[in-house]
Amino acid sequence: MANLVQCKACGKEIAKGVKKCPHCGKDQRNWFMRHKILTFILAIIILAILVNMLGGDDDTATDTNTNQTAEKAPEEKVYQLNEVVKVDNAEVTVTKFEEKSVIGDPNFLGKEASEGAVLVGVQYKLKNASDKPMGMFDQPTIRLVDEKGTEYESDIEASGAYATETGIDNSKILSDLNPGITVTGTTVYEISQESFGQGKWYIQIDDQKVQIK
Repeated sequence: MANLVQCKACGKEIAKGVKKCPHCGKDQRNWFMRHKILTFILAIIILAILVNMLGGDDDTATDTNTNQTAEKAPEEKVYQLNEVVKVDNAEVTVTKFEEKSVIGDPNFLGKEASEGAVLVGVQYKLKNASDKPMGMFDQPTIRLVDEKGTEYESDIEASGAYATETGIDNSKILSDLNPGITVTGTTVYEISQESFGQGKWYIQIDDQKVQIK
């Protein structure tokens, strides 16, 4: 009796495990056993879906990592003293910088640093690398910049005194700089002595940097 079960169709007792009921002929196997080929195909489809889902996550992660790498900005180039910096149609070379408390004769067109300040003198060469004359307003902008990106304007009085003291400044102010010609320029910045003693300092030429300290 323990090995007997009821037919799913007619309800009569039949031996457990038989494929068909001997009374009504009803197939006793479940759907999966009756359709083995379809069951196998479904299993393959489900497996393929799972593999694609897992593979899709990997691809997404890879794409994300690739995008993050692509979005990283290229490392900024920092030039050193006496290196040629090419900007637009000009070539600029910062040749020297020096810290001074006094430039020239303060009693006669000279300049003395304010209390707690230092005068930073910068010397550079400028070449017109284009095939056209370069006017004053076409020349690259030159500024002193700290490592935080703060820009400092030059001191006009101190710059004039420094040009006289060094005797090397032959830059063009009222006339154009012709193609292929190189001139030497000087400029001075008055900076807090405490600030200039900390961190890195640069001369920024348009969007390029030259480290001076």
